[in-house]
Amino acid sequence: MDIDAANKLQEQIQGSRERYAYFLLTAAGACIGYAVEKVAGVALEWKLAVLALSLVGWGISFWFGCRAIKRSEYGQRYNHAWLTAARSPMDKVALDSLMNDEARASASSSRWQFRFFVFGGVTFVLWRLLELLPR
Repeated sequence: MDIDAANKLQEQIQGSRERYAYFLLTAAGACIGYAVEKVAGVALEWKLAVLALSLVGWGISFWFGCRAIKRSEYGQRYNHAWLTAARSPMDKVALDSLMNDEARASASSSRWQFRFFVFGGVTFVLWRLLELLPR
């Protein structure tokens, strides 16, 4: 594979990851808005604790999504520095280490973003089921 094709493939992969993170950010925000709308005017009772868990889950998912995007950006900056400014092998080794750390942190944040999004969804469904119980 030539270098141009490899670069194009890497660009597509990075773009796909970013779109996925932004999709989950948007979905988490929409879920938070929907849940707040559903609870408007509802009397305070114990079942709302489950809804609060879903809101917390979606909020944490949103935070991890922002963190994943930011860590990915840091990795790209280190990569740019490696390509343009690194003069010695020591510079490149240090930047390689930083790029790998940021890639791991971004991937971890992305995984946690999804996990907390699903947690929020499951607890929201549980709350809706609890709402069906007779009072």
